[in-house]
Amino acid sequence: MSKRIGYRILPTLVCTLAFASIAVAHEVSIRYRAKVGNGSALQPGTYQVEVVKNQDSAEVLFYKEGDLWLRAPVTLSEETKKPEQTEVHYEELDNGKVITQIRLRGSKESLVFNQPPSAKAE
Repeated sequence: MSKRIGYRILPTLVCTLAFASIAVAHEVSIRYRAKVGNGSALQPGTYQVEVVKNQDSAEVLFYKEGDLWLRAPVTLSEETKKPEQTEVHYEELDNGKVITQIRLRGSKESLVFNQPPSAKAE
């Protein structure tokens, strides 16, 4: 009898975890070739973004067509309201565009990326 209960609980647990992980991923469209903070550059396109919160820090994983494309450290900032659309904020620096912030649709948490130390273009 206990094996029957186990066989019923396991699929339910797997489905619950699958739905929870799907809810965490957000779709983000990158319009320009841009660096993410001090990290590598992303090419224009659509990415699935997943926020991983660790005890002392957080990071963002960018996936394209199911493959991990980029992993970047991020600071989470609490906003006053949730944006209706995902917003990607860029800054023009000497070495090109840099993504400084991403505000995910339906989330009060804003993703703030550390900027490289080079001077801003004027």
